[in-house]
Amino acid sequence: MDITAEIVTAFRDRYDEFSDQDTWPDKVLTRALEDGDDETGKRWGAYKPRSLKLRGMFAFAAHRLVTSRITADTTATGGLAVAANAVASKSAGDESTSYSVPSQTMDERIRNGDLSLTAYGLEFLRLRKMAGAGALCV
Repeated sequence: MDITAEIVTAFRDRYDEFSDQDTWPDKVLTRALEDGDDETGKRWGAYKPRSLKLRGMFAFAAHRLVTSRITADTTATGGLAVAANAVASKSAGDESTSYSVPSQTMDERIRNGDLSLTAYGLEFLRLRKMAGAGALCV
């Protein structure tokens, strides 16, 4: 499917955090939306307003944008782009916080990749489960 200017605008409307065109140029959003389109096949239905396809495609694109930005920021400061992991605890001075981080099996890591690391990725996983339910008519 061609990612049109209307689709990019719809994405920006749905996710305000990507509305700044200097920070998130159309070219970057288009690439992420193409990835989202590739990840949402026939089971997701047709792309139209308020569709499962739109929601899944947009959630995947947002996830991809966030993880790409984290990688770019890390490598720009001389860091290495390594596989991300959920943080279980963090400390700053006298303050420390621990989080409940569910461990994933190797099968889950292979099947879901880094999708569990952002709110957008978790939304995509939830929608993917819905898209996979039931029979597929062709």
